[in-house]
Amino acid sequence: MKTINKTLIGLVTVVAVGLTFSACSDFLETEPASQISESEYYSSEEEMMKGLYSLMDEVQIRLMEVWSYSSLLSDESETGGGIGEGSYKTKWDNFSYDANSCFGAWGYGSWWNEWDYGLYNGVIAANKLIDHLSNSDLNENFVHELDAEAKFYRALFYDYLWMGYEEIPLITKSMLPDDMYNVHKGTRQEVYDFMLSDLDDAVTQYLPERSATPQGRVCRDAAKLLRTKIILFHRDEAKYQTALNDMKEIINSGRYSLLPNYQDLWWKKGEWGKESIYEVAFAGKNTGEGNGICRSVGGRNLIDPRSAEQGGLCEGYGQNTMPSTIYNMFEPGDSRREGTVIVWADEAKKVDQLIADGKLNAGSRFNVSDQQENYEGLGHYKYQPRKESASDINPLYNYAASYRFYRYADVLLLATELQVRVSGKVDSDGQKWFDQIRDRAFQNTNHRIDLGRLTKQQALDTIFKERGYEFIDEMQRWFDILRFDKGTEILGKKGWTENFRYFPIDQSEIDRSNGNLTQNPGWAK
Repeated sequence: MKTINKTLIGLVTVVAVGLTFSACSDFLETEPASQISESEYYSSEEEMMKGLYSLMDEVQIRLMEVWSYSSLLSDESETGGGIGEGSYKTKWDNFSYDANSCFGAWGYGSWWNEWDYGLYNGVIAANKLIDHLSNSDLNENFVHELDAEAKFYRALFYDYLWMGYEEIPLITKSMLPDDMYNVHKGTRQEVYDFMLSDLDDAVTQYLPERSATPQGRVCRDAAKLLRTKIILFHRDEAKYQTALNDMKEIINSGRYSLLPNYQDLWWKKGEWGKESIYEVAFAGKNTGEGNGICRSVGGRNLIDPRSAEQGGLCEGYGQNTMPSTIYNMFEPGDSRREGTVIVWADEAKKVDQLIADGKLNAGSRFNVSDQQENYEGLGHYKYQPRKESASDINPLYNYAASYRFYRYADVLLLATELQVRVSGKVDSDGQKWFDQIRDRAFQNTNHRIDLGRLTKQQALDTIFKERGYEFIDEMQRWFDILRFDKGTEILGKKGWTENFRYFPIDQSEIDRSNGNLTQNPGWAK
C-alpha cells in the first residue's frame, strides 16, 4: 500500500489546533495536572468554536500562500521583491523546478509551502474538529452546522492539494501514531469522491443562506460553488448538469447581483456586498492578523501623502511583480484594467493634482521604489494595501482587507460555461449571464459578444478569455489555464511542458519517509 511519510504524520500527532494546551514530547503518555486532555477540552460549544477559529486561521495563512505560487506559475506576475531578493522563486516563474528543488529545496517545505507541511495543516485541523463533533452530545443543530462548515474547509484544502499534485495522501480522520505508516495515497478519483462526499447536499443543507451567514463564515452557496469547480476540474461530464442546476438556482434566487463599478469591489465599500459569496476575513486593528497578500504585493517602499479618505496607499514587499502583458491584455474601454493594474505614474499625478487643488501641502510627493525584480512601473490594484484598511501600529502586518474568495461573477461565468459544455451552445439565459459581465466591465451594452454565433470550442475559448479579464489576481488564472488546457499556448514561452501540470512530491519528503512515500507517476524516473 502507498503510504505517507512520517514527517507529515508527526504533524498529525502533535498539532494542537490553537487550543490552550501545548504539545510536549510525552503528551500521548502523560497528562500533567495543569493540562486537560484533548477529548476533555472539546466538551462545550465555545471550545468547539475555538477549533473552528483555528481551522479558519489555517485558511488565512496556508491557503493564502497558494496565491503567490499560482500567480508565478501563470502569466499573472513575475518574480518580485528587491533586486536579487526573490531570485530563488524564478523556478516557478520559468518552470525550472524538479523534485529536488521545488518546495523542499531547503530540506523541510512541502505541499504548496516552503516552510512546513503546507495545506495539510488545514486538513489535519479540519479532521480534528470533525471527529470531535461526531463524538459530541452537544446541540444537534449546532453540531450539524459546524460539521458542514468544517467539511467545506476540508474539501477546500484538499481541492488545492488535488489540483497541485497528481496523487496525494488521503487523510480522512484524526490519527494515532501507530497509523503513521498506513496512510493511503489516494488516486485522483478517490480524492475527488471524498471531496464530493464532504460537499454532498445531505451535509451542506445545514449551512446557512448568505443573508444569515456572519462575515467570514461559509454559506450554502459557497459549498455549491466549490463543488461545481471541483466537478469542472475533474471533467466529470456526468455531473455537469447537476452543477449547472446549482449555478442556476443561485442566479434565480435573487440573493446576489454584480456591483455597478468593478473598481469598488476592492475597497472597503466592496466588502461583504451583494456580489460576495465567500470572503476570508482579516481582523487587522493591531491584532497582527492581516492579509498577507496585501503585505506581499504592495508597492515597495511606497510613500503616499494622501489620507485614507483621499485614497491613500500603503507599502508592501513588492513581491509578484505585475507585468505589462497583463495591462496590455485588456480591450480598450474595459474598466477591469484599472481595477486590476495600478500605474504608479498615474498615482503620482493624482497626488500632484491634489497639491494643485490645495488639498495637499506643497512639496508632498508620491514615491514607490523601482528597485524591484522585473519592475515595469505597475502594481496590483485588487490587493494593494490601502490606508482605509491599515492599523495605526505596525500596519504592514495588520491590513484588514478581506480576500474575495468567491464572487457572483464566477457563478455567472461558470453557468455560461456549463451550458456550452452540456449543450454545445448557450440559450437566451446563458447569453444574459455573459452579457452582465461584459456590460459591467465596459459600462455600456456596446461590447457584447454573441456566443450563439460561435462553435462550441470558440465559445469556450471566449469564456476562458473573459475569465482572465475578470479574475486576474484572484487565485483562479493558473487553475483555469490547466482546466482549459491552455498551458502550451499561454505558458510555453516561459518553459511550460505537460510535465508541469502537477508538482512533484518533494524528494526531501520522500527521503524522510524512508521510502514509504513514493514519487507520483508524472515525475517518477
